[in-house]
Amino acid sequence: MRLVDVERWVGIPYDEAACDCADLVVQVQRALFAREVELPGRRPRGRRGSAELGALSRAQAVAREGPPQDGDLVLMIERGQHNPGHAGVFFFLAHEGWVLHSNETNGCSVLHRVRDLPGYGLRIEGYYAWN
Repeated sequence: MRLVDVERWVGIPYDEAACDCADLVVQVQRALFAREVELPGRRPRGRRGSAELGALSRAQAVAREGPPQDGDLVLMIERGQHNPGHAGVFFFLAHEGWVLHSNETNGCSVLHRVRDLPGYGLRIEGYYAWN
């Protein structure tokens, strides 16, 4: 994947009602990978729904065996939580793994190196290939 293709997704404002982490994942999958990912219309949104995000996401993707690939779903666990409640998209850029994600803490979509995620209170639960 080219950095220029991913950079245009950085800085999109986080909005619990219109563009949370799951919405960003769906939009990126459609635009960059021509994948139609559908989440339930009445799905939980924002922080209050994060506990259910992992279960909803796993219905459309399977755990990746081997190294992650561009576009894989990344499920993350936020500091103080026990289950995945945050999602992003994996990219291999500049010779290392990166995750594009959006949350209330950042206020917009950001691109973080996988190795830097713990410093932001995030731990990767797993990488998932789309069904």
